[in-house]
Amino acid sequence: MGSGAQATPTPYQEATSAATRPERDVAVMASHPDDTLLIVGGYTDIDLLAHTPCVKSQKISDGGDRVLDAGVHVLRVGGRDGSLTHLSTNAIGPNVAFIARSPVNPDLLYASTERIDDEGEIITMRLTDQFRLVETSRARAGGRSTCYLNFNRSKQWLMAVNYWDAKVSTVALCTKTGELSSSPRSILMRPEAAYVDEKKPTREEHWKYRQKWAHSHCAVTEPHFGLVHFVVDLGLDRIFAYRVDSETGVLVQKGVIALPKGKGPRHLAFHHTRRAAYLVNELDSTVSCFKVNTPTSWISGGAGVEEAEEVSCLTRGAPLELVNTLSSLPVEEQGKTTISPQGVWKAASHSSEIRVHPGGDFFVVGNRGHDSVAVFRATEFETDVECEEASEKSHVPSSSSSRGIELVGITPSGGACPRNFNWAANGRFLVVGNQNSSLMCVFAFDRDTGRLSPEPVSRARVASPNYVFATPLEEAFVGARASRHTREDSVMSMQTQTIVVEDAVSVPAEAAAVVAA
Repeated sequence: MGSGAQATPTPYQEATSAATRPERDVAVMASHPDDTLLIVGGYTDIDLLAHTPCVKSQKISDGGDRVLDAGVHVLRVGGRDGSLTHLSTNAIGPNVAFIARSPVNPDLLYASTERIDDEGEIITMRLTDQFRLVETSRARAGGRSTCYLNFNRSKQWLMAVNYWDAKVSTVALCTKTGELSSSPRSILMRPEAAYVDEKKPTREEHWKYRQKWAHSHCAVTEPHFGLVHFVVDLGLDRIFAYRVDSETGVLVQKGVIALPKGKGPRHLAFHHTRRAAYLVNELDSTVSCFKVNTPTSWISGGAGVEEAEEVSCLTRGAPLELVNTLSSLPVEEQGKTTISPQGVWKAASHSSEIRVHPGGDFFVVGNRGHDSVAVFRATEFETDVECEEASEKSHVPSSSSSRGIELVGITPSGGACPRNFNWAANGRFLVVGNQNSSLMCVFAFDRDTGRLSPEPVSRARVASPNYVFATPLEEAFVGARASRHTREDSVMSMQTQTIVVEDAVSVPAEAAAVVAA
């Protein structure tokens, strides 16, 4: 089956290690053009997290007598059938929460650490031809609970987003080697987050009041010019637009987009070709669709001077102009609340990640609590006349499902707390990391209908998956091949290495739960 063919759901497959299959079979598996390599971050110390923990134990059971190794996991997704092969688990941490590939050195990966007790770090890692990760250096992240990494267009600066104290830092990046400076060149902190330094709130206070202070959650670059970086703030219900001064690394604010109150925006994703953006709102489990109207002043010349103007997303012509908002939950689940084990009232489900399909026709959103994945179709925007007619008929413009996005379906995630996921095999499979059940699930995806297979086609147990980085396997060793490591070396390493891998069976949620949404 080539990269352009549709994925056909197959019977449930158990995860395996490369060492447990016949050599001939391993060689065939490793040669499919759509094979995908996954680097999966995992939580290692729950006492350092801002989240609400479910259990106190740091050890994660496999449902039997064994304890899963914690750290950063390396897996392979078979491009032919979506099968999972667990290649290694690497003791790197604490709490690796975001992974990005170096834009200048394909041999290197950068990973952030998530902790609120101290300043986070950015770890530089290298993948060996035995599919293990080797740590090469660490850099200070400039803030706490480092949750997102990105790069400016000149590839001279890495941006690190810190959730706990709403700091966005820039770290110098050597464009020849990919090495990072040991400390940030610039740190921008939202004044609304001064409460963290002044009052030193506990995470118990954070559980109760998710929007008491600023919480920067991501920094996403618009793809049309590659110049403007949008920082989404969950605590303030705002999106801040910045340019990076290529010479100094300083973030220069270009504008502010005000969002509807109380939604708790988490992650923003841009369409690859259309002037459209999609925002997942964590606190009310909705998805907002925007027209992208990038002001000329934001992209002209260099970073320029700071602009403080704030515009509502409801204003026509706003940089991010709100067109539609839909729930990612079934109607019967919308608005439900619950009391956590710590006695905190909260929504019964919270949205997590958002990923646009490589083909651009669909995107997916995770629901933690409802434990499902919602698929949306990205549609064309209606004309102004059509919008006005729809508004007159519905009297509630935001409830329309025909303007920019449409809900296709909602599928159980195969485990508890689908915190993160990514596309594999050129978009033919979706790999979901279920954090609280320590379970990776692979779903077949029909790119014509936007439907996920009702059940996973394969599963694998890894400890507390929280981030899924995916890259074509044939591209995983681009730099290594240039340094005399060939593709055949990689296949041979898969044949000869000895790796202990967990059998894929159902995992009792009470035995595997680690961290709540």
